[in-house]
Amino acid sequence: MRTTADRHLLGTAVALAGALVLLLAAAPRADARDVNVRSFDGISIRAHFYPASNRAANERVPTVLIGPGYPTNGDTNPDGVTSDQIGQRVLRGEGYNTLTWDPRGIGASGGIVNFDSPDFEARDVQALIDFVATTPEALLDGANDPRVGMSGSSYGGNIQLTTAAIDSRLDAIVPDVTWHNLGTGLFPDGAMRTSFAVLICGGGSANGVPGNLIGPAAAVLDRAASPLKTACLESIGGAVNPPSRQWFTDRTPPSLLERIKTPTLLTQGTVDTVFAVSEVVDNYRVLKANGAPVKMLWYCGGHAICPTSAGPEGHLREAGLAWLKRYLKQDATTDTGAPFEWLADDGLWRSGPGYPLPDAGTIEAAGSNFKSLGVSLLDSTSSGTNGFAATPSPNAVTVGFSSPPAGSDVVGPPKLRITYKGNALSPRTFLFAQIVDGHANRVVDLNATPLPVILDGRVRSVERDLNPVALHAGSNEQYRVQITPGTGIFGAQHSIGGVILQKVDASLPLVIAGVGATARATPKAFKLRVSSRRVSGRARVAITSQLRSKPCSGNVTLRVTAAGKTTRSTVRVPGSCKISKIVRLRVSRGSRIKVAAKFNGNASLKARSAKSVSFRAK
Repeated sequence: MRTTADRHLLGTAVALAGALVLLLAAAPRADARDVNVRSFDGISIRAHFYPASNRAANERVPTVLIGPGYPTNGDTNPDGVTSDQIGQRVLRGEGYNTLTWDPRGIGASGGIVNFDSPDFEARDVQALIDFVATTPEALLDGANDPRVGMSGSSYGGNIQLTTAAIDSRLDAIVPDVTWHNLGTGLFPDGAMRTSFAVLICGGGSANGVPGNLIGPAAAVLDRAASPLKTACLESIGGAVNPPSRQWFTDRTPPSLLERIKTPTLLTQGTVDTVFAVSEVVDNYRVLKANGAPVKMLWYCGGHAICPTSAGPEGHLREAGLAWLKRYLKQDATTDTGAPFEWLADDGLWRSGPGYPLPDAGTIEAAGSNFKSLGVSLLDSTSSGTNGFAATPSPNAVTVGFSSPPAGSDVVGPPKLRITYKGNALSPRTFLFAQIVDGHANRVVDLNATPLPVILDGRVRSVERDLNPVALHAGSNEQYRVQITPGTGIFGAQHSIGGVILQKVDASLPLVIAGVGATARATPKAFKLRVSSRRVSGRARVAITSQLRSKPCSGNVTLRVTAAGKTTRSTVRVPGSCKISKIVRLRVSRGSRIKVAAKFNGNASLKARSAKSVSFRAK
């Protein structure tokens, strides 16, 4: 990534150094400063530069550009931790300069919003990279070629992909909760996500959603491109017309992403109802086909509040830092982990050699000749009411899946096919499908998938992949598929009529998790340390162990046998590689207890068992 001929769209490095940057300070200083950077068309972009906090005098270090969510200004707190999934304070403490900016049409920057267009916002970032090359703190790989990476979420995530497609100077990017194609992301099959009207057109927000992902959009609409304004006016009626949807599609044409060779860490929320997991899967597939170094990580969060366990604190931050250390600091000894990691609904991280994961079969759901469903405006919030979280619907056809084996992993897109017949005043409309956890009584990913239907009295069929899920099945798990005529996740139901589902067929994908196809034998044995004491009439058994082979990510299964009964538990391996577990047993003094353990492996290491330990209860 060191070519120079393809990096600039106008001018020479000499002209840029002389005219591109207007410093607000009287003279350049090797400390924090605000700058106005002149972009390709003369528009001024307000930026904020913060040197690394531990940089030695005259030392040059890599720089990370942090893009804000829409429509917020660039972060101006160099000691903050909410600018992205890593945080300015952390990045600066790890030896990176940081640069934030107000995107075009927002805050103190000029121009109008073109929504991360390769022809406007991405060229603005090129100008920012040119500015970084002029700073005395920035490490350079060549003339006008700073060592530079990017981070940021949502709007600040996609600008990384768009910039990487047109400027090869980027050395590493970490886009979070962003889209593959803005048209399909906001309007899948033509259905309008409610979040488009709330977050992009309106002044609303979602309570509890991380602050820099969303903001008061209505305040900047007067500085938006005309097609965006038109789409927002159309959204008042619950739908956006095809010409307006095409404008969003054109923001990220397929050929654009096919140019990216920059090492990319993709992170996405499994419960994100603005940009679904399917968007990051499409990005992953394109970048992998490009031959770019790429890793994908699914977590519980995004533009929504995690309804289950968000897992250990700091996992995303550490993954981002490892990626930047490997590709921005160019430390080849850094382990970035498995190519694919995901957090299931049990709060444990698992990994695999890539996506999709090795197939372990499916569990099925099937039914026929269901009751008629009414279709009307009253059904618009049948599932979910706030636009950010689908809920089980009382007005739906519900079909149960066969129970998966306890402990199995369900990762990937459920598949659905329905055969239906209906009549409505406006025949072309949508039904919506969602997967429900019967035990927890919740929609597993908070999402719904639109099913385009034609209710003209004829028997018809529609088949779709639903949004990918990440589940770990418990005992006697009860998953269900629901088909409902309305959901708060999408625009209002505009038809009036009824529909009969004659047949429903669905499947959930079971996968092999934890061990990659290229995993090597775990080289170092791990030993169990066990102690026992009597507490309240029970044997309290403390089990500890230190895994000595890395990467140690994954989990360890413990089996404790006493008085003819075996207790099994699974313990996640933390970053310290040390595990601990307390087991309480109702056994008499002197009873023999046996403890066995097995490291279940990960994408790099195969499973390995520890030598069992036997002792007598105290």
